[in-house]
This record gives sequence, structure tokens and C-alpha cells, in this order.
Amino acid sequence: MTTLPRGGTAPERPRSVWSRELRWARWLDPIVRHPLAVIGAATIAAVLCGLVLHPRCLALASGLATVMALGVAWPWISLRGLRGMLSFAPARGREGEPIAARLEFHNRAPWGAWGLTIRFGDESVGGSAPTGVAHVGGWRRVEVDWMFVPGCRGEHPVGGARMVTGFPFGLRQSSRALGVERPVLVWPRTFSVGPIPIEAGGDASEGTTLRDRPGDAGDLLGVRTYRRGDPLRRVHWGQTARHGELIVCECQAAAAPRVQVVLDLDPASHVGSGADGSLEWAIRVAASLLDDWIGQGADAELVVGDRSIAAKGGTVASRRAAVLDAVARLDPTGAPPLSDVLDGPACRRFARGLRVVVCTDRARVGPSGRPGEPAARFVVLASTAFDEGGTTGGTIAPSWPIRPWIAIDDPRRVPEQVRGRWKEAAHVR
Repeated sequence: MTTLPRGGTAPERPRSVWSRELRWARWLDPIVRHPLAVIGAATIAAVLCGLVLHPRCLALASGLATVMALGVAWPWISLRGLRGMLSFAPARGREGEPIAARLEFHNRAPWGAWGLTIRFGDESVGGSAPTGVAHVGGWRRVEVDWMFVPGCRGEHPVGGARMVTGFPFGLRQSSRALGVERPVLVWPRTFSVGPIPIEAGGDASEGTTLRDRPGDAGDLLGVRTYRRGDPLRRVHWGQTARHGELIVCECQAAAAPRVQVVLDLDPASHVGSGADGSLEWAIRVAASLLDDWIGQGADAELVVGDRSIAAKGGTVASRRAAVLDAVARLDPTGAPPLSDVLDGPACRRFARGLRVVVCTDRARVGPSGRPGEPAARFVVLASTAFDEGGTTGGTIAPSWPIRPWIAIDDPRRVPEQVRGRWKEAAHVR
């Protein structure tokens, strides 16, 4: 017998008892609420009533048992003779844009399959809702065209595809693997970022962009005095007559700007998860810089971890595809900290051009001061804004040691912030 204290209230139960009971409740909750548990309990009650009250209750128990047996067995039976194949029309797509897909079913069984749903193995990556097929008749071939909208980059379907059915009662779902004839590689969503900064410089080349540096092509930059070797066709005769010495025109140079984009994939530097986390947004920003500047004629290079992915030679389309294919397949598992990447061989051998580092304010840049090189520009994502339940408009962490070139603090307005703050930074500089 437990004696109550003088205040008349029962003593508090130990926290371990509450946690143990809570674990039991969480374990029992899905079992108790499952339709099979409800129908099973009703069947047992009907059997007891038939044995105690009236035999007619046994007929009800028999009907409930038949419903359970049919609901459990039929989904498995309906898929035994069914084969399916999934294919995508294009080999590549972009995040958030519809992609044409085709489903082909071949039912070798005499009975049909109803209520089919197509699901990917990893549903955490988002994307469009799983598609469904109402009915595939016995001994039939059925083709279904549908539009798949990927919610994240990568090779889809992620984790494979399966056809699932719970027909007729939804008491149990049975699934079978769906063959994938042609997967699709989904590029990250990109946006325009503006012109290439002048710090990118450029090497002399043919058929690339024009830069505001002395050369032999493009628009007129100015005039200067004649130097030995200058062609006579560039002599400005009017200025020559005025100054009494040979004056030649200075034109733009055909040069390929050199850009190196360093992307921090260190999991410890990023917050959030899925397509809205800071990692995926950092990848989108890096892909946008590469995509837009390659289109403007830059020799671009992506550095992730200990790898360097260069976009040189070939057409603009082929260079874009090579870089975006690599970005779509990026895996952050085991990625080193940013300080190790910046001290790695790929960054050490980059002597001329513009380096852009895309990271968060939690990145480890190291005490060496190497990230502060004049040619390096940091695009920094505020971790407080991209964390789950974070606050929009959060500021860069005060402990961040380097002044950002572009600061991003609103996941809903990343393209506008990159373009707008790039112009502000260019104006200030």
C-alpha cells in the first residue's frame, strides 16, 4: 500500500517509466489503427458472439474473414503475371520542368490488375505525385504516357521504380519492381547571373568573347602612340596629323575569360534537407554561374573536393552539358572541408582568372588566409535562412571571417538576390 504524502498528491513517476510507456504507445499506435487490426478485432468479437449469443454471428465472422483473406491475398495475386517498363523520352531534363515518360505494361495472367500506382524507391527527393493506372486487363499490353516533374537533381528514378497496388480493400499493399529502360539525368535548376566580372581576365583565343583589354578585334577602346609592329591599317590619320606623330587605334581583344567555381559540399557546412536545404541551393548557384558564363564564352572549371571538372574545347552546348552532367551527379558523402579544397592542387595551380567560392557561413575556411586572395569572390548562404524552420532575412554569422561578395539570405529569392547583389557589388567595386 502506497502512502500519500502530507499534501495529498501522488509522487511523480520516474521519467524512465514515462519514456518506456511512450515507446510502447508509438509501437502499438500503427498496429491498432491498421484496418486489418480493426477487422480482425471485429472477427474475433463476431466469433465470440456466435459461440455465446447466437450462431448467426458466425456467418458475420466468416464474411469478415473472407474480406481479410481477399484483401491480403489479391494484391499479391494480381501482380504475379504483370510486367512493367518505364522509359523517359529525353536523356536529360531540368529540375522542376516536366519530362515526358512512358509506362508499358504486359499482363500475362488471365485476370486483370486494378489500382496500380507507380512509386520511386526514394520519395524523399520530392517531385510530382506518383502516377496511377486504373486497370490493366488480362492478357493485355497497355501503354501510358505521363509527365514527370522532378523535384531535385540526379539520375531518376532515384532508388528504382515499383508498381504498387492495394486493390480491392487497401488492407495490404503489394509491389513489384518496374524495369527502367532509359533513366533521365536531371540537371539542377539554373538562372541568369549577369556578365562575367572583369577580374576573370582572359587568354587570347579565336571565336570567343570580346574583352575590354588591348587586342586586335572588337570595338575601339582608345588611341595610343605607334609601336613597332603595329599594322598600318590601324593608324588614325586624323590624330596623327594633329599630333605630328603616328597614332594608332586600340581595339578590344578576343579572349576567353578564365573562371574557377569552388563548391563546398562538406555536410558539416550545410543545413536543412532535400531540395530546399542549403546544399542544393549552393549547387544551383554554382551551376548557374557555370551555365551562364560558359554561354558567354568563359573557360570554366568546377572544383568539388579533390576533383576538378573543366569545360574547355568543343561547342558551348557540349561544354555546358559536360559540366551540368557532373553537377547533377554530385554526391556530398565524404566531402572534405572547404579549407582542404582551397589548399588542394586544383586551387593551387589556378594562377590567373576569377575564382568564385560558393559556400555557407558555416564553412571551414582555415586560418591560412588563402581564401582572401584578391581574385577570390565568396558567395555565402546564410545558414539561419536555409535551416528547417529558419528565419528569412537572416544575417551572415558574425564569426564568418571574410566579407561576402554576394550574400544570400532568402531561399525564396535566390535568383533575384544573386543578380541584384552582383550589380551592387560591381558598383561598389
